[in-house]
Amino acid sequence: MGIAVLVIAAGCSAGSAAPVAATTCGSSTSTQSAPPATTTTAGCTALEFTSPGTYTVTVKSAAPGMAASLDYTLAGAGGGGGRGPGPGGGGPAIGPSNTGGGGGGGGGAGTTISAAGAPLPAGASSVALTVVVGTGGIGGVGGGGPAMPGAHGHDGTATTLNGDGLALTAAGGGGGNGGQGGAVGAGGGKGGPGSPPGANGGPGSRGTPGQPGAGGKAAHGSGGDGGEGGAQAGGAHNGLPGQGGYALLRIHGATAVASPPR
Repeated sequence: MGIAVLVIAAGCSAGSAAPVAATTCGSSTSTQSAPPATTTTAGCTALEFTSPGTYTVTVKSAAPGMAASLDYTLAGAGGGGGRGPGPGGGGPAIGPSNTGGGGGGGGGAGTTISAAGAPLPAGASSVALTVVVGTGGIGGVGGGGPAMPGAHGHDGTATTLNGDGLALTAAGGGGGNGGQGGAVGAGGGKGGPGSPPGANGGPGSRGTPGQPGAGGKAAHGSGGDGGEGGAQAGGAHNGLPGQGGYALLRIHGATAVASPPR
């Protein structure tokens, strides 16, 4: 796991990300062989976090009395997709069935929040910020139907930024429900909530598996797709995991160094 480096020209225009970079841009040089990653140009430092974990960002004023500000984009992690069970997958008390199981619901995408110009203390020697990048929820496993709670996809966790009076949270997406086994109706699982939410799974029918619901798709923190319903006795397909969260910080009028993730 690591921090990708985003090289920003004057005014913090868009750049390209790379996991490791050694970059000269104007009069500023950044050499990077391992985390933390920092690139500073014309008073603007940009840090992009693409791996789940907890990071400490130390921000130092570029000059005495200079006002510093922060632009941020935070995305929560996506929820996992629900499991698509096979015929008879509704629990041990339910008899067998040749009706394909319902598809699992897709996981919801994590919420994205962003803002520009959040003030940081002028002239402070240093400010410590904590960034927690959320982990995607795992897909549902085990069975299907209401008697098998493990078929529900897990929720994605939040991505947060705290420190210097900031307390920001980008919520993770919800996990999708598992579909029902053929013996209990073969209904599709409900998609998990999110931004956007996951799609519902399709119902199964005689000899035909239910279609999986798609996870909510976003630029960062997409939800995992649900599992397809099993067409044969005992067949089942797990839901896919959700995508991890994301954070991008642009710090004006200061330099910043980020710790490796923990």
